[in-house]
Amino acid sequence: MSKKLRHKKILEIIEQMSIQTQGQLTDCLIDAGFDVTQATVSRDIKELRLVKIAGKGEEYKYALPGRENDADRSKRYIALLSHSLINVQCAGNLVVLKSIPGSASGCAIAVEILDFKEIVGILAGDDTVFLAVTTPKAAEEIAEKIGEVTE
Repeated sequence: MSKKLRHKKILEIIEQMSIQTQGQLTDCLIDAGFDVTQATVSRDIKELRLVKIAGKGEEYKYALPGRENDADRSKRYIALLSHSLINVQCAGNLVVLKSIPGSASGCAIAVEILDFKEIVGILAGDDTVFLAVTTPKAAEEIAEKIGEVTE
């Protein structure tokens, strides 16, 4: 069967079922009459640009991009912040986040999702995020909360 039909079937399967692994998806396609290997399914997942989103409990399942709800996006960005953040420091009414190279933009989005009302501006570079905060006291509180979220 053609790739186009296989892709259509993959989208149908992930819409109807909670598919957590490439192996599960491969088995479903074989059951549907497709002659596929896990390597083929892996390429299909990349071509379709499928993402993993939070399912029930701790499980993750395949979905099309943009199908994540707000909670899924929040979890993904908080996870990015947790894995990327190296250091949090206050400097007056600024909070400075140091991250691994290339992840500052994602960290900035994660902080925006946390929705601190005291932040008046965010500036992200390659590995540094500056948070302009209303007061030095609020900056300390935000730095502490970010530390708690990323533990």
